[in-house]
Amino acid sequence: MPRTILGSLVGALAVTALAVPAAHAAAPADVTVRVEGPSGSLAYANLRTTTTPVVKDGDRSHACTGTSAAGALEQATGGSWTGSYFRGLGYAVDSIDGVRGSSPSEYWTLWVNDRSATMGVCGTELQNGDDVLVFLCRSGADFSCTNRPLGIVVPKRRSATPTVQVVTFGDDGRAAPAAGATVSGGLKPIRTDAQGRAKVTLKGAQSQLVATRTGDVPSAPVFCSVNACGSSDTTPPTLTLKNVRDGQVFTAAGAPRALRGTAVDPAGAIVELRLTRRDGSSCTAFDGRREAFFRCPAKGAPWFQASDRRNWSYLLPQKLAPGRYTLGALASDPNGNTRKLTVRFTVRAAR
Repeated sequence: MPRTILGSLVGALAVTALAVPAAHAAAPADVTVRVEGPSGSLAYANLRTTTTPVVKDGDRSHACTGTSAAGALEQATGGSWTGSYFRGLGYAVDSIDGVRGSSPSEYWTLWVNDRSATMGVCGTELQNGDDVLVFLCRSGADFSCTNRPLGIVVPKRRSATPTVQVVTFGDDGRAAPAAGATVSGGLKPIRTDAQGRAKVTLKGAQSQLVATRTGDVPSAPVFCSVNACGSSDTTPPTLTLKNVRDGQVFTAAGAPRALRGTAVDPAGAIVELRLTRRDGSSCTAFDGRREAFFRCPAKGAPWFQASDRRNWSYLLPQKLAPGRYTLGALASDPNGNTRKLTVRFTVRAAR
């Protein structure tokens, strides 16, 4: 048996990282998949698992479900991984994107939600929200990994200069402070103290924080905005405008007074609006604080908060006067993800 396969098999036997396929498939789920090699990340993806079976050796009797960790790995890598099938064990992952262990003590291992998986890539059925990590483990005498996954713990309080803590995770998910780790992605890299803490200054827009330490597995990215930090969520809210379409022409009598739409995000969303009116050479912008139109400022029309409701609505003080309008809508979630829409419409004067 080749040395690398033997190493993977020994690792699987020791930590049940690559065990038998599950008997029953789960429903498709939205998950995050990350693959870390010795020289950097090989894959990072937010995806929805499918029901398409995964076969790596051409034998359909060895198929893994598409809803398993193997199915998620197949999607995240575009199928760029190899595995050897062992009766009673399932697939042992030999290589990912051409990267394989350099000795029998190195093998690919599976972790889910910051702990070592108790089943293997075929046997681990995934659920909504699962964080999947596959990395090249350097095993010690007890076959546990000497290179530990890192994580970033962020405060719930919003801050542009949050104090984060970097931790290492054990096989059972227990966290311990990671002293001497480096947190990158803010204005400058910061090294953690003895308790694993570091005060990070966020960038003006969105910062992507990652923790690294020599000999360990980098953390998953944590995405922060200036006033919010603490999630790996990178999906912006869905945003619609209901009663105004791009290019629409209204009569003076039919001009909208209420602006309506939807903003949907699992964590909730805030909707901001920006409204500009032009009539000939005149330009005015709506000020949400004073609820009136004023001459357009040099830096453009101001944004104003309209709603924090899923089905949002903003009532203008009166119907819109004739002119050419540009309406901007911006939805943002607590994790700094945003989606923007812009429509242009006209209100015609009564004849």
